[in-house]
Amino acid sequence: MHKKDIMNSETMMYMPVYDSFGNLCTQVYEKNNEYISTLPPTKLLDFNLRYFGSSLRGAFDGSKMILGKLNKNPIVVHERCNILWFPSRSPLHPDCIWFAVHHIDDYVAVDKKRTKVTFMNGMEFIVDVSVNALESRIQRAFLLKYRLEKRTKYLLVQYDRVKVFQRLAKNMFEDETQDS
Repeated sequence: MHKKDIMNSETMMYMPVYDSFGNLCTQVYEKNNEYISTLPPTKLLDFNLRYFGSSLRGAFDGSKMILGKLNKNPIVVHERCNILWFPSRSPLHPDCIWFAVHHIDDYVAVDKKRTKVTFMNGMEFIVDVSVNALESRIQRAFLLKYRLEKRTKYLLVQYDRVKVFQRLAKNMFEDETQDS
């Protein structure tokens, strides 16, 4: 694993490619950069999920718990940063492309089985998925985001931050004066 393999908010897409030895690797597309990772797409995604405290299995399980048992479920990579990804086809398929939903600007049908995806940075990519299937996957990603936010908003405790920081500062000041 390399530091460059850690995704960030600018990572847009993981596309499977094969190296000259026939090994499945990942073409990583970022907003202003692209490179090849030696890891296959699902392993690269799993690495990143583990880096952020989850796993691909856990992300799929959570998605299924929230959306129900569906094929090609979207996953939450990082909830606080609103990073959700979805697969172009079954993640078990070696040709599966992974998309970060927040980078997709538009999509239009090329023909019955292919769709042109336009990213926020203007990059265009044709994927072998019908426009209806892609739209359904994007909608499910937003549904996952909505339902997760709805479930977790009650877990957030609202504090008056000024009072909290004043109390912390007061306690720290009192501790320092008692030590003197």
